[in-house]
Amino acid sequence: QAQLGGLRVGIRLREPSGREDWAMVAGSRWRHLALQLLLICMPHCSWQGDAGIGLVSAKRLSGPIRLAGPRKDNQWRYLSKFGYGIGTGSFRARLQLTQPRAIQNETEVLLEIYLDEQWSEAEAIEQPCQRNKLSKQVRTVKIGPANNWTDWVDGTLSQKMRPHIWYFVISNCNSSLANFTHRMKFEFVALQEDGSEFSIEMRGLLPANILFLAAFAGFLHWFVQKSKEFAKSAGYVHPVIWTLAAGMIAQFVAQIMHTVHLAVYAYDGDGLKALEVISEILFMLAQVIQTSLLILIALGYTLLQSKIGELDLLIPMCFMVAIIHIMLVGFGKIKDDASYKFHENEGVIGWILLLMRLALYAWFLWSVQSSAKVGGLKIQQFLSRFRIAGTLYFLAYPAIFLVTQLFAQYHQHFVMQVGQMIMQNAFNLWLSTLFLLRGEYFKVSTLSSSDLPGGCKVGTVKEE
Repeated sequence: QAQLGGLRVGIRLREPSGREDWAMVAGSRWRHLALQLLLICMPHCSWQGDAGIGLVSAKRLSGPIRLAGPRKDNQWRYLSKFGYGIGTGSFRARLQLTQPRAIQNETEVLLEIYLDEQWSEAEAIEQPCQRNKLSKQVRTVKIGPANNWTDWVDGTLSQKMRPHIWYFVISNCNSSLANFTHRMKFEFVALQEDGSEFSIEMRGLLPANILFLAAFAGFLHWFVQKSKEFAKSAGYVHPVIWTLAAGMIAQFVAQIMHTVHLAVYAYDGDGLKALEVISEILFMLAQVIQTSLLILIALGYTLLQSKIGELDLLIPMCFMVAIIHIMLVGFGKIKDDASYKFHENEGVIGWILLLMRLALYAWFLWSVQSSAKVGGLKIQQFLSRFRIAGTLYFLAYPAIFLVTQLFAQYHQHFVMQVGQMIMQNAFNLWLSTLFLLRGEYFKVSTLSSSDLPGGCKVGTVKEE
């Protein structure tokens, strides 16, 4: 059940009878789950005119910070950023001393606020304490002598022409703290004019993820049915279909986790960070599995030979690629709220992923060319079309990554995330139709093998 305005909406799931297809019922239940999430989401959504759906939800940030001491970088420390929509938004911040536990007298540090249009210029100034001349607001935060939380420091920021991203900095440029490093905790809350604490770049992501999840659930139901039909006609499910299914299951679980994280985030402002990290790892693993499958087919698996054979050397290489991707996700989460980061693959991490995708693409092209040289005419014709489709997939991420840079910073997160979801789901659909429908690939590969005279089973080489 979900509360929608003054109306309580509930969905009751019945148990299937013995004659019903459990796969059909399971697919129906996933659609009901997506609908439940959508109903839960709707109370947190508001219509924003031409801008579409905006999420009225919470973002609350907290963490450690070091201030003062001999290092000049510790005199001016980036705290957080927030994207405000058109109107007058507000912010709140407070600090707590953690080391030392107390100071001799109450003192003041500075909360400086910078507009996105001057932020790059401010960061380019070598002396940190000369940057405040570009700040739009400066607030004082009274701290000490005990280690209690300070009073909240409040302020407002107005946008009239377009949304803006504002940057918040804690500064000791008034030299009020003693000359040693002070460790503190901070809490930061920012509000849109409509009361939302969701930064402008995050708006619309929860409804978009729910819609993709519902569509993905329906697609998986179709995939299961087609796989059953294939198994019934061929007598088994081919390993390439199992591999594709593993990648899609990883992606589907990742989609569920990310959607749940966003739904919880919309409720409490923190979300479930563990689910967010695991979902990103699973999404990366799904891409690695499916790119590996493309390269394996390009090397001749199911086309020139029906079992992996010497191609098993590809497995440890793919495992290493997966480990590198997981490490990149971990490094990226460490800098999750960095001042330069506007989407998950921002900065050096994104460029490394782009170069890795191009390297895998080069390997794919070489593999297709090598197999075409030893294959027959029909295989060559298939590989020609396979190369085009593979090219679209391998270059999709670099294209999305580069096109995203053309958008305003507060649109980049939405463009990047939705673009990747469309890319991956389109690829799932293409590979599923390639493997499960009796098209050109089925005719030239070992998927068409049978027990009839002249046919062959998996584990034997299919002669041309």
